[in-house]
Amino acid sequence: MNKYVRIGIVALLVLCIAGGGYWFLRPTTGADIPSVFIHGYSGWGTYDDRYEEIPYWGLTNEDFRVMFDRWDQDIYIPSVGPVSSAWDRACEIYAQITGTRVDYGAAHSAKCGHERFGRDYSGEPLIKDFVWDEEHPVNLVGHSFGGNTARVLLDLLADGAPEEVAATGDETSPLFEGGHTGMVFSLAMIASPSNGTTLVNATLESGEGSSNGRSFGMASTYDARLDQFGITADAAPTQDSAAEMMDKIDFYGHNDSAVNDMTVDRACAMNAELELQPDVYYYIYYGCRTEADGTGASVPTENMCRYLRDQASVIGSYTGRTAGGYSVGYGDAKETFTVPAQDLDAEWQPNDGTVNVLSAYCPYHLDENGERVYDAHTEYSGTGPAEPGVWNILPEFDEDHYGFIGGIHSEDIRVVRQIYQDMHDRLKALKVK
Repeated sequence: MNKYVRIGIVALLVLCIAGGGYWFLRPTTGADIPSVFIHGYSGWGTYDDRYEEIPYWGLTNEDFRVMFDRWDQDIYIPSVGPVSSAWDRACEIYAQITGTRVDYGAAHSAKCGHERFGRDYSGEPLIKDFVWDEEHPVNLVGHSFGGNTARVLLDLLADGAPEEVAATGDETSPLFEGGHTGMVFSLAMIASPSNGTTLVNATLESGEGSSNGRSFGMASTYDARLDQFGITADAAPTQDSAAEMMDKIDFYGHNDSAVNDMTVDRACAMNAELELQPDVYYYIYYGCRTEADGTGASVPTENMCRYLRDQASVIGSYTGRTAGGYSVGYGDAKETFTVPAQDLDAEWQPNDGTVNVLSAYCPYHLDENGERVYDAHTEYSGTGPAEPGVWNILPEFDEDHYGFIGGIHSEDIRVVRQIYQDMHDRLKALKVK
């Protein structure tokens, strides 16, 4: 072989191993695949300066990027709208991974009364030297509403959005074309409100209005990431200023928000549209830190984070009935849908401080008679091979909502680390076909 040819091959291999390997070397196990960790409602990611002040994934304990680095697994943490809908957040993650401009879809944007295009990540992709395709998939890991977001992202990749193709034809974003199931290897939901959370229902019924996403992490900067609604970081550099602008434009009246998606009626209706994909590995992690108090209510245990106790008490004592419907869209484009109303009784009261156990356990939708139809699932011990195409539900954890992401001066890092060590090991045991 010619000396210069040999030198060229060696140089190419060095380049791939050093920085460009993602686009050249096919992963062999699930742990070799980049993992995208999606923050929940009112959260933040690595595009936000505040992540260096306090990491969402780790909080007052260890930054999870450091933790996973010990296991030679790469994790990447996008920044999506803290209070945005699952659809808008999914579009933002797609743009960040592909290094493109956010396209919320012409049909969706017109219906919800906001701009079609958002921020441009052409010069700052989430994962450098990475071409996201069926040969090079990602793992999706979502905490809280991040799990709902991950499901919508996968559904768009798999099934597309025919209304977007009809609206823009050849100019449609590849995200809405469908047929890209292979771009996701696994999806894990951690303490996610798959069936909504009665905390939202209780808040709306109390007359206090919708929460503007008051963050649980103090920081010197804030970015609402609502450019599509005209609320930019420059115009609203603080949470208070963002809240003022949201009120001014009637943000929640657009029915395109996380709050809208987390009402029980809306969440269960969305579940009917989100299909499980046969070759994707699905996992559910959920926890509980309430206990029955003898009166029929659930109250926080002594291990519940003190910042979650009030919320846990609201959920633990709430009873009522859903509205039996929800709205999507804004102005003349607004549509209201009727669904079977559900009783929110004692079954809904055990919780992790933010999400009902019943909601985090497994997604379901209602049939025409109002009966629950759960997604295909199996009780998974956490050891041995997982099944693709069904929810592998791990045993209930003694964790509250913040504990799963490190906790706020309240968790044993060894316990938290073990949860993610096991997550890593499960992926490592799965071979990529």
